[in-house]
Amino acid sequence: MYNKFLISAFLVLLLIIADSGKLSAQQEPQFTHNMFNFSSVNPGHFGLMDGICVTGLMREQWLGFKDDNGNKVAPETFLVSADAPIRFIHGGVGVAIVQDKYGFFKDMSLKLGYAYHTTIGAGKLGIGINASFLNKSSSFTSDNIQAIDMEDPAVKALLSAKSILFTDFSAGAFLINPTYYLSISSTQILETSKFLDKTGQQGNFKLRRHYYAAGGYNLTSPAYPGYVFTPSVFVKSDGAALQADFNALVTYNKKVWGGMTYRIGETVALMVGFRFNDIEIGYSYDIPMTRVGATGSHEIMARYVFKLEREKARTGYRNTRFL
Repeated sequence: MYNKFLISAFLVLLLIIADSGKLSAQQEPQFTHNMFNFSSVNPGHFGLMDGICVTGLMREQWLGFKDDNGNKVAPETFLVSADAPIRFIHGGVGVAIVQDKYGFFKDMSLKLGYAYHTTIGAGKLGIGINASFLNKSSSFTSDNIQAIDMEDPAVKALLSAKSILFTDFSAGAFLINPTYYLSISSTQILETSKFLDKTGQQGNFKLRRHYYAAGGYNLTSPAYPGYVFTPSVFVKSDGAALQADFNALVTYNKKVWGGMTYRIGETVALMVGFRFNDIEIGYSYDIPMTRVGATGSHEIMARYVFKLEREKARTGYRNTRFL
């Protein structure tokens, strides 16, 4: 009864977020392997895998996309995250480093945080917070920007843009048990705002608060116990725009998986992956539904989980799809 109540309440929350705005892209980078990447958007997930977990993601979006001058402006994103449980602080710690290049901008961010763990029924709840440091820079020059009026203040602001450091924080909660997981979090909570140009008068840039919600459920058949079907949903919004991914993965014998993702109004993605000992490798290809991304997007995921010796008891938290 308690589990059904949690799932019902979470579905209501997803509907509220889904009704908060139009579908659109967000400030923060997106990944198709969102079900393997909770630690970068939800500090409540830190340490819930009962081992030291290192995850790497590389995404090439709209491969080959260029502007009218032949400049490569397609988004490129690289992420490395690591988290681990620490018993004497009753929780876990985590760190994430992200480089996101889009157009003539490059973002480098560092996130450091802590999650407190507690037991709820057969599951674990992590409640976490992290500090984030974002360095934003640009490579605009008079050679790679076209403008009707080069004396326009907005154009001058772009050409004189400098490297700016933003500080902010995130918070979230993550509940996981052998059957399902639920996640809710918010990033860039302070919505820090700074001017990008050298004079401090033009090019004001404001971080927008993002809201994340996700959930997944394991379904097995007594007739085919080696197969596990995991439908899941991943939603993010900045209050004005929304993006929703609906995922379906099938895992065989905890070794090989494949599935699909539908990102509303934008992409259908195909996913495959395998696990060898403590190493997991995944690949996805996004088939665009819009003309801007006609060449598609590629993404590679790699993860290594080092199980701590003292954590020998097998539990449902080791499911590869639940991070």
